[in-house]
Amino acid sequence: MIQCSPMSDVINHFNLLQNLIEVERDAEIEENKRELDRWPVEVRESLGKTVTKLTIEKEDVGVGGLPLLVLSRPPDNESLAPFHAMDQGDIVRIVFDNELTLEGTLYDVEDYRVSVALNKELVELPPGHCEIDLLGTDATYRRMRRALNIARDASGKLAHLRDVIRGQKPPSFNAVPDITFLNEQLNVFQKKAVDMALSAEETALIHGPPGTGKTTVLVEIIRQAVANGQKVLASAPSNIAVDNMLEKLIEADVRVVRMGHPARTLESLRHATLMAQMAEHADQHYIRDLYQQRERMATQRLRAQQRGEGLTPEENKHLKKEIRALWKEANSVERSISKEIIQRAQVVLVTHGGIGRLLVNERFDLAVLDEASQATEPLSWIPIILAKKIVFAGDPLQLPPTIYSQEASEAGLKTTLMEKQLNHPEQSKTLLRIQYRMNETIMGFSSACFYEGLLEADRSVKDHQADGLPGVSLIALTQNRLLFVDTAGTGYCEAWNELMDSRENEGESQLAIKLWQQLKEAGVTSDQVAFITPYAAQSRMLKTMLNKEVEVGTVDGFQGREKEIVIVSLVRSNEKGEVGFLKDIRRMNVAMTRARRLLIVIGDSATIGRHPFYASFLDYVSQHGCHQSAWEYM
Repeated sequence: MIQCSPMSDVINHFNLLQNLIEVERDAEIEENKRELDRWPVEVRESLGKTVTKLTIEKEDVGVGGLPLLVLSRPPDNESLAPFHAMDQGDIVRIVFDNELTLEGTLYDVEDYRVSVALNKELVELPPGHCEIDLLGTDATYRRMRRALNIARDASGKLAHLRDVIRGQKPPSFNAVPDITFLNEQLNVFQKKAVDMALSAEETALIHGPPGTGKTTVLVEIIRQAVANGQKVLASAPSNIAVDNMLEKLIEADVRVVRMGHPARTLESLRHATLMAQMAEHADQHYIRDLYQQRERMATQRLRAQQRGEGLTPEENKHLKKEIRALWKEANSVERSISKEIIQRAQVVLVTHGGIGRLLVNERFDLAVLDEASQATEPLSWIPIILAKKIVFAGDPLQLPPTIYSQEASEAGLKTTLMEKQLNHPEQSKTLLRIQYRMNETIMGFSSACFYEGLLEADRSVKDHQADGLPGVSLIALTQNRLLFVDTAGTGYCEAWNELMDSRENEGESQLAIKLWQQLKEAGVTSDQVAFITPYAAQSRMLKTMLNKEVEVGTVDGFQGREKEIVIVSLVRSNEKGEVGFLKDIRRMNVAMTRARRLLIVIGDSATIGRHPFYASFLDYVSQHGCHQSAWEYM
């Protein structure tokens, strides 16, 4: 039998990942195209996948002579800037009023303006308005490809780190002197996690179930590292996870810089972004002068074309050269200022996919990867290759990474680095056990089903319930902690929404609103409640019915968040007992652990009860006297 050498195994593994992300990239683009063709424009806009009512501000020239189209629209009292979900490197299509369609790549993104590098030259500028549709992101895939190549071909310390992460070499540890904890409120399990992370030479894993203070532990680890003079990279796959760390680090007076577009950062934290710090720099006036000169020249060129005067080939060539030179100089000064700010920071915060050219040559003593169980392996290697030591934190028993290609998923892309390492007996890992969110009844089912009954509710939350909220009176609903409202026999059947390519249940929606009305009459305020559901069509139906009165979202969009009261609509109700992707019980672990004081789950026991997980849940609610029929509310 022929056995592979360790090095050939490394090469094969990383080459496989390269192939899988190519398959995944194509699948993502195709899925985005299907969504754009299927969903109404207002849905696409709400998701940030489409921006409408754009006008052509000018045709421009980028570095390398790329044809650029600058599109913009005036602000319109939006809560989010229109281009909040788009980034440099994203692949887009532009659709004009005359149905002309162009594809290109986002070259520059501002709140109300984008520059698009077109795939081909424009013969003439189309009249009227246009919309821009997001097809996919190429920038993140380019960064993943680069990171995988570097990890595969690594030598020295990075090769050693790679082999420890992959389980080919055992991790090593150093004795750490007694730690003076900067946060004196840490519990015993959190302190153990900090101690373990500081003593690990290469990697450490922190398994943080819902509400157990995982981010609090990470911030303590980061502060300890900074106190020892170390430079830290704090990264996560989502902006909200990065902002959670950022908020706590600002409170701790750590010198930070947040990479990425400010529109993707919470407004209260935007002063910490690189862009905001650059705007305060003393050299900013010089950059503005360069851009104004470039703007004048570009406008001069455009007006000459619009007047039909034209430019001689030589004049046009000279003007384009001048515009490019000013662009390059302004970019050079901006990069210099950016580098200065980054190098001055003690902690750099960024999403995995946002680690671009400004950071590729930086090196960090420690990289902290939050929500590590939500990042595919190729995405995780982007921050890993920049650091000497890695701390992974997450929970593989909550939502997995979003993967578009079933083929890539089954071939290995669905298994994260954190999951692989949790299975290594020698790997350094800690389970956080005391949670500070849910009362004991809400927590109990998740703890028994997912965490071997090891979770403990802190005494500050153990017995709290909805009628303990200020101004909330005691009624049948508010004295409950957990409630399953059973729609079996009511005729509340699911329906397929062709437009959304998703499922909905009008009866459940109406029932959920009746429950909300009772809560509201008892004194519960709208900011204390959230409606969540696994299905996008049901989320949209509830939003329409509630008219923005209460927050509504999908389960996937609510991970990492909490509300005092959460109403979950399961939707599925059919004679065959089909539960669809409710079979992914990790999604239900998230749904059932968002509420602090009262969790209400609406569903059809005759349908969901045929699945072992939901059968166990029905047993649990029956044992706790939390099972009611929807007939009581009809």
